[in-house]
Amino acid sequence: MGRIVRVRPVWKGEVGRSRPMMNVRHSFSGIVYSTLYADPQYALKLTTNLLSLLSHHVPPSAHPVLALSRLHQSLLIDALSSASDPSSILDDAIRATARVVSGLTTILDEGHPVRAIALAELGKLLAVDEPAPSSTTSTSTSTQSTFPPSGPLRLKLAFETLKRALHELMIGFGESTRGGETGLQIREQIVGLEKEIGVWSEGLGM
Repeated sequence: MGRIVRVRPVWKGEVGRSRPMMNVRHSFSGIVYSTLYADPQYALKLTTNLLSLLSHHVPPSAHPVLALSRLHQSLLIDALSSASDPSSILDDAIRATARVVSGLTTILDEGHPVRAIALAELGKLLAVDEPAPSSTTSTSTSTQSTFPPSGPLRLKLAFETLKRALHELMIGFGESTRGGETGLQIREQIVGLEKEIGVWSEGLGM
């Protein structure tokens, strides 16, 4: 008697998905290869393209977007530290880190160390001196409608994000350690930002 082979039926819509998913798998292979063999610029290009493809259909907390977002963030931060003109990368790094935070806060409880560190990274990036705004894009409307914001709104967001990060670091690493080494660094940054916001407020009459 011949062997019975069970063939799974192809449901409606699966054929259309096969090629994009195959492209995603090939792209992931390219990212791993580029990262391992010291071609971070190509890896950054691939992660950018993949995220633009997936982010409209998959939430930030889902696989593979979260893992891809964390790799994209890491590549941008590396590029930021070595760039001759970091101002061109800073906002992209902030947006990438915010996407990671959005994903992690969905799946991890408040005070989880990974979530706390991600918030600290976002706050630190927001606190970096931003590039001088272009005269053609300095209207208050564009400032309020884009992320990240600029000027005092950016400082305020950095301050609030770092305070939130410190709160979660105290939970994750313990109050006895004051949130660990990262908590001590964040506390110093909060004090500095508070002074800077005060200067802005006095200058603008806020």
